[in-house]
Amino acid sequence: MKRDVDIDRYPVGAKVQTPSGRIGVVIKHKGAESKHDHFMRVTVQLENGKRDLVTLQPKLLKLVERP
Repeated sequence: MKRDVDIDRYPVGAKVQTPSGRIGVVIKHKGAESKHDHFMRVTVQLENGKRDLVTLQPKLLKLVERP
């Protein structure tokens, strides 16, 4: 199992790869959603279109290119 990854490793504008192999660009960082959910998340806009978004934990992403 991967250890927690610092969200600053994926700055806004960074190109990343999702677990499914799709490539996208980081558009924002999100904090924990509730008291019971302590994970930070990264929202990624996929290269296929403006409306294709995913929100994932940073430990699931692979950095392709920094901005």
